Amino acid sequence: MIKRNRNRTTARLVGAVILAVTSAGCAMKGDIRLLQEELRAIAARQDSLVADLRVEAQSTQDTLRTQGDQMFDFRGDINQQLQSINQSLVRLEAMAGESQRGLVSVRDQLANIRGAPGSTGQQVATQDSAGTVRGSESLGVGGSGNPDQLWQVAQEQLDRGSLTSASRAFQQFVAEHPNDPRRPDAHFFLADILTQQNRPEDALQAFQAIQQLFPTAPRVPDALYRVAVLQEQMGDVAAAKATLERIVNTYPGEMISMLAREKLREIG
Repeated sequence: MIKRNRNRTTARLVGAVILAVTSAGCAMKGDIRLLQEELRAIAARQDSLVADLRVEAQSTQDTLRTQGDQMFDFRGDINQQLQSINQSLVRLEAMAGESQRGLVSVRDQLANIRGAPGSTGQQVATQDSAGTVRGSESLGVGGSGNPDQLWQVAQEQLDRGSLTSASRAFQQFVAEHPNDPRRPDAHFFLADILTQQNRPEDALQAFQAIQQLFPTAPRVPDALYRVAVLQEQMGDVAAAKATLERIVNTYPGEMISMLAREKLREIG
């Protein structure tokens, strides 16, 4: 009897243990499912955050690209404005030079008039119907004349558009005063007169000769630029480009080099 009771008690204990183990196993499976669901939710949130970050990164890149393009365009506009300003400065400088020469001419005329007794025997040269210079003898511009007065005569004739008379006066100046520092300018004006007389080939040779005769003269860059312009007008674009590049490379600090760069862009 006692043994039978013991067997029953043991069976009950085994059943209780089995029930407890079964319940624990069910609880562990439920916890695992909960953990899996939470992990899936966390992964989904991470994927969403990554997607949002990608969208923001793409938007940032697009913004930076747009701003970079705007800065590039803005820089190009600024460069064009600077080039336009520099070109205007070159023109203003040239105009100022012309005005200065005009003032010097007027001052010299006033000085001559004041120094002339009774204003006789000191008449300014004029051009007659044959296009020759009159009055040069009274100004003392003969074989050994005053270089300043002869220069004045040449400039006045050039300003009036008397090209033949101006050319003769400059030629006389060059021949009679070989050591005068204005000789490069005289050759430049002679070449310019040839251009105005529609003699491009002669003008081209005259401008080219300036560097050969006066390699260190300030007029050389201007003369080379005129050479390039004539070369282009005569159809020799390759030679014009070579001359313009020579100006840019040899005289980078001169204002004329800016015009040379602009001319290079113009002719391609």
